[in-house]
Amino acid sequence: MVTVTDCGVGIATENAERLFDAFYTTKASGMGMGLSICRSIIEAHRGRLSVAENIGPGATFQFTLPLHEEDHAW
Repeated sequence: MVTVTDCGVGIATENAERLFDAFYTTKASGMGMGLSICRSIIEAHRGRLSVAENIGPGATFQFTLPLHEEDHAW
């Protein structure tokens, strides 16, 4: 598990899941690709990427990846 917390402006609750949609951006000059690409890479490795609002300013992003399991061919 990796957690990154910032103290920026935060994320509006209604936008939390949309942040991971391709081409969705909250920035005037953003492309809206970064979080979509991150999520697809993490999910391709059977992981999960999520975001939560902080109690104070900012947001917390977290991703988890499963432990490596040996492939046994018996």
